[in-house]
Amino acid sequence: MHPLEPYVRAWRGTAGDIIDLLPTLTGDDWSKPTDLPGWTVHDVAAHLAHLEAVLAGHDTGPQGTGTGSGNQVSSGFTQMGVDARADRPPADLIDEFRAAVEVRSAQFDAALPDPGDDAPVTPGGIDWTWEVLLRNRAIDAWAHEQDIRRAVGRPGSLGSGGAQVTTYTFAAGMPFVLGKRVAPPAGTSVVWHITGEVPIEIGAIVGDDGRASSGVADDPATTLTLTNEAFAVLCAGRRGPDQVDVEIDGDEELGRAVLDSMVLTK
Repeated sequence: MHPLEPYVRAWRGTAGDIIDLLPTLTGDDWSKPTDLPGWTVHDVAAHLAHLEAVLAGHDTGPQGTGTGSGNQVSSGFTQMGVDARADRPPADLIDEFRAAVEVRSAQFDAALPDPGDDAPVTPGGIDWTWEVLLRNRAIDAWAHEQDIRRAVGRPGSLGSGGAQVTTYTFAAGMPFVLGKRVAPPAGTSVVWHITGEVPIEIGAIVGDDGRASSGVADDPATTLTLTNEAFAVLCAGRRGPDQVDVEIDGDEELGRAVLDSMVLTK
């Protein structure tokens, strides 16, 4: 299997789910607030349409106020796309999204690029390889599908390819959360017991150098039990720990510190 195939499959599956979901929303649904501050369902759909249109070459307008930093696209760029579509009816957003997805899907059917090559077109012109771009698109699309579903009370796709890519990618960041952000003493270990439709057990142990590495300890200081939906909501910065169901077993203070430090993207 090509190394980018899991990301393409996840993105394509989520795009299809979004295309199926959006036409079923009511007029009132489109104005409902989401977990993203200031963004309605319409705004999230506009954002999705904008990014896919840029990547498909359909939107070649200005690239915003900057390229962001690290793995984050600039907020100026994302807001620009939403503002430009503020007055467009939902049907137009759906058509724009669908048309862009069809173009990009056909490109991937023809050939998948080398994962390490620089992607020629990225959101806001940020410097990403193809691997980073396609992984991030799979995560971003699924996260925004879930933003819409939570806002309108239509849960779904919690075990999809997008859910799996998102869960596993966020899981890889938990040693960083424990070692760098929480920074407990050497030997401290935490386990995240993820239930739901993408079950996984994640462990991190702090070494003598203060860095945490992956590993499930036999007797962790703290075990956090939560669904893969709650895990994604926390890691994506959509809600705080007090707004999701989490069971803390063991060191309560450590568990709270970890939960408060789990945001990896917004």
